[in-house]
Amino acid sequence: MSTQHALMVALTAEATTSTGFGETTGRIQLFPLGTFVARDGRPATIKGVTAKAWRLTEEDAQALIKRWGQQKTPVVIDYEHQTHHSETNGKPAPAAGWIAGLELTPAGVFASVEWTDRARALIRAKEYRFISPVFSYDKDTGAVLELVSVALTNHPALDGMQSAQAKTDLGGHPNMDKILAMLRKLLGLPDTADEAACTAALAALPQENLLALLKSKDDALTATQTALAAAKATPPDTSQYVSMATFTAVQSESAQLRAKVAELEGAQAVAALTTEIDAALKDGRLAASAKDWALGMAKSNPENLRAFLKAVPPIPALAGQQSAANGQPGDDAGLAALTADDKYVCDQLGITAEDYLKGKPKEGN
Repeated sequence: MSTQHALMVALTAEATTSTGFGETTGRIQLFPLGTFVARDGRPATIKGVTAKAWRLTEEDAQALIKRWGQQKTPVVIDYEHQTHHSETNGKPAPAAGWIAGLELTPAGVFASVEWTDRARALIRAKEYRFISPVFSYDKDTGAVLELVSVALTNHPALDGMQSAQAKTDLGGHPNMDKILAMLRKLLGLPDTADEAACTAALAALPQENLLALLKSKDDALTATQTALAAAKATPPDTSQYVSMATFTAVQSESAQLRAKVAELEGAQAVAALTTEIDAALKDGRLAASAKDWALGMAKSNPENLRAFLKAVPPIPALAGQQSAANGQPGDDAGLAALTADDKYVCDQLGITAEDYLKGKPKEGN
């Protein structure tokens, strides 16, 4: 089989205006399944082409869709194939729309379309009514290989295609997302189904099946509304609830109890450490000025205080400050106990406590 490709403008489908919800929107038929030829005899009339007709089997269609899915750049829909004529005539080639998806159905390959506002208006005004794909194909077998582009045109190449339709204003409905979500659930479609897929599924559903489906949903809604009304009419069981005032009072009482427990626990911690604090004041591990700090630590962090008292060495110069502060003679009865500031001055001057006290002014002098 030859692998030579040729680009060919072919298949055309009439583009009509959709005026109501439920019709297929933004959807065009690109190719039918089977074999087909253009009205002018192509591809048999093309020089160098052996195939007498184009061919699209299910396998061909699946390969075509796979190739399209591998493209990163979307396939353009232009006007009169201007994309391919722009280099020669120098005219711009604006897009009329973009191919958003391809789907294989028993009727052939269809495309979901994102029309531009201008193209949509032209289609509704019937200034453009047909589409024409550009595709590559095998010259020997006629098998369709790849979709290259699509054009809006008024000169179709093929008769008998299903009509395509421009996207309606439904996409601008303020509740469109909710409508699509309900339709997906109603029709059993996946969450990824877009507007075109939903409307296509509705169009394919026989009328009697659609009416039965709507009736079943309506019955379910009625049953739900009845159940809600019954629940609303039934008074609540007051034994299962308390008033907000009672709830607030319980919360306040609980907070007070927690605060009282914390206070008692702190008092217990202080009482348990009082003996150790007194011993530390007596042997010089704590200065008298640090007593309040130690009592606070006993309440807030007793374990850290215990660790501190075990680690800090006794300072003889501080020994007995607590007894002296209480008006009782300390261990060194002949000399007044040094304060922490006095001890710091002695250390800085390099003198003994006795020399320092001899030179220190007496209180009241």
